[in-house]
Amino acid sequence: MESKLSDPSSSPIPIGRRERRKQEVRARLYEAARALFNQQGYDATTVEQIAEAADCAPATFFNHFQNKQIVLLLMTSEVVSHLQGMLEAEFKHTGSAEQRLIGLATTAANQIAQHEDIARHVMIELVRTRGRPEAQTPYLDQIFEPVEGVLSEGQANGEVRDDHDPRFLTRMVVGMLNTAVAHWLADPSYPIERELPRAARFAWDAVRARSS
Repeated sequence: MESKLSDPSSSPIPIGRRERRKQEVRARLYEAARALFNQQGYDATTVEQIAEAADCAPATFFNHFQNKQIVLLLMTSEVVSHLQGMLEAEFKHTGSAEQRLIGLATTAANQIAQHEDIARHVMIELVRTRGRPEAQTPYLDQIFEPVEGVLSEGQANGEVRDDHDPRFLTRMVVGMLNTAVAHWLADPSYPIERELPRAARFAWDAVRARSS
């Protein structure tokens, strides 16, 4: 039987040992930084501590990252991806529009509260690096379309008021949620775990259908 050779062009290019080692060290530094940011806060974490936790010399850190802010910048992409996953998880539920909206705010508030210091720094960095004067806050880009979908469904089944189009209602709801987040970004003592779900309940009361 004639043997079949694989097409070399379709095979992945193998990574050399040196490059693989470089990637492993970079990943170790990144994970060490993330763990320390979460444990003791971004400002309190030094490059020396990151290097020590990753079992590297400080000079090795600078071979991979210009400074610790670069690590923080890389984390913003993770935050966006995580937010997308959280939206999919919350909004795929079969509950009411009210349950899905308040559930999203509650989940987000709990996760922010668990990693409060690093969450604040990452979100500020996200706004600083991705924000544009003519655009809305970057992290709101991810939430707008899913919320509009929930409110549109809510209008179709009579849960949500229909005297305004869903896009307008979405802007109002997201604006209320963002107000709570903005207060928290400006004031570390602001109780986001309580106030973000409270804002969601207030927003729901504004958009829910009124009985005749």
